[in-house]
Amino acid sequence: MSSKLHDRDPNVVALLAEIEAELARARARFPGDGVTMLALMEEVGELAKATFEEPSARVRKEAVQVAVMAIRVVLDGDGTLHGWRRERGLDPLA
Repeated sequence: MSSKLHDRDPNVVALLAEIEAELARARARFPGDGVTMLALMEEVGELAKATFEEPSARVRKEAVQVAVMAIRVVLDGDGTLHGWRRERGLDPLA
């Protein structure tokens, strides 16, 4: 499978651009590495609720926000968990 952008599914390219834009917005609005795991769980709950109660556009928006928070856990970590992880001999998340 080619990794060239022009060979990719246009729907995937559009979704990744949407996720990237939402990531930039989220980092600007909520900078730092605090409570990213908690925020991810909140977004998962909102996605579940939207799946059963909202139009597909809202479900998509919530799914993008879940993806963004998962990315933030990978890229930014969660500073609120450093002590807990350290006590257990684990490395920080970022």
